[in-house]
Amino acid sequence: MMAPFYIYTYGYNPEEGALAEIEIRAFFGQSTVGKVIGSSVSIDPSRSVFIREKLHVLKSAVSVDEIIESAKDFGDAQESYKVVFMKHEGTTSFLNEQRLQLARTIGNEMPGPLEMKTPDQVYAVTVYEGRWYFGLLERSRPVWMEHVAKPQGYSTALNARTARTLVNIANPHARDLALIDPCCGIGTVLVEAASMGMFVKGRDKNPLACVGARENLEHYNYPVPIDVEIRAIQEEEGHYDVAFLDLPYNLYTHSTETQQHDLIRHAARLADKVIIVTIESMDTAIEAAGLRVVDRATTTKQRFTREIVVCETSNR
Repeated sequence: MMAPFYIYTYGYNPEEGALAEIEIRAFFGQSTVGKVIGSSVSIDPSRSVFIREKLHVLKSAVSVDEIIESAKDFGDAQESYKVVFMKHEGTTSFLNEQRLQLARTIGNEMPGPLEMKTPDQVYAVTVYEGRWYFGLLERSRPVWMEHVAKPQGYSTALNARTARTLVNIANPHARDLALIDPCCGIGTVLVEAASMGMFVKGRDKNPLACVGARENLEHYNYPVPIDVEIRAIQEEEGHYDVAFLDLPYNLYTHSTETQQHDLIRHAARLADKVIIVTIESMDTAIEAAGLRVVDRATTTKQRFTREIVVCETSNR
């Protein structure tokens, strides 16, 4: 029996490319080449807004003929199926008819009834880094889209796509980590984390923001605790594995540079890792707070660019 192996295909536009890549590095410890990656790490594709498909590899071979010969060993006579060709940037040399013919050829060798519309199982074949792979295909579900029209929101809040990606960067393998968003606003990060079964404490000095965050969490009713309190970051105590810090933007608030630096200092006090979202460079404040940058990316929406900076305490 072969060791677990998975192939993931990705999709993202140029404005989100750097954000997608930082999530990929968090998940797999490496970057993609051509928006496809093979790994022994298993990730639920619906966690990511960028993953399109995941192939659970059942067979790997040097030639496609070996895949065809072994097709009879997969599937069940009582289970309907279909076979597709898993496309990615490394398979562009295959014409559409070639892909369809190869999928048909493999499917004809398998037991069970063929069902193109509503099969019990979907299998896929693809080529990746010079080898052929066959397995069960899992497609991503856009769970994040359910959170776009939250009951409460405001124009400068993180969008659901970015917030979901931040949660994945913070806790890529969904471990039992202590997470806090000490300036949580209307709870965009909290909602995305809850939808993936992760609990994030929410704090904000703005009472209206806390009301909105609770309302959003209660609206979706995910099976995780709700802990949102009115409290400034300077008053928060305890120790956390990761803190999210979406800095107030001088474009829309009266937050001074000194106040922003103070927020970073207190986030560093609270957590071993801090994920900072900012519209201007905060490298000096990050270093002064005893943090070191371990990864970073930018994301742009309608000419509004945010920088995502992943930091860890210097003694880690």
